[in-house]
Amino acid sequence: MSNGTPGAWARVRRAAAGLTPEAIEQIAQRVAQLLGHDQSRGPVDLLDASTLARRLGVSRDWVYEHANELGAITLGDGSRPRLRFDAEVAEEALRARTRGIPTAQPRTPGALRRRRREPRSAPLLPVHEPGRRGVFARWRGPGRR
Repeated sequence: MSNGTPGAWARVRRAAAGLTPEAIEQIAQRVAQLLGHDQSRGPVDLLDASTLARRLGVSRDWVYEHANELGAITLGDGSRPRLRFDAEVAEEALRARTRGIPTAQPRTPGALRRRRREPRSAPLLPVHEPGRRGVFARWRGPGRR
């Protein structure tokens, strides 16, 4: 067929003409099954963190903190990619969490959201009044104070 012979294309046309719509549907379902697609669900609506938070009754920050557990899908590959969630996957993860079933933990702590660190205290240098300390404070000409 790759060489384009007329006989090969004729066989393909005859085979395709003999397929019924039911046979085509069966082939499509089998291909989808082999590829791992679940056709019974239909199209998936992806939600952003705010919408998912309202739907689950939690805060938006909580959604971001548990994004990996909730099955977050990253859109883009920048430093802060957008996150979207499949509502059914997120709801099942939340149900599993309330039943005490361990869920996937984030790969690295703070991977999705960097928390600000507490400032570390360091000893400070002493501050003195001007003219009371330093090299020139001791050396004063007559009459200066």
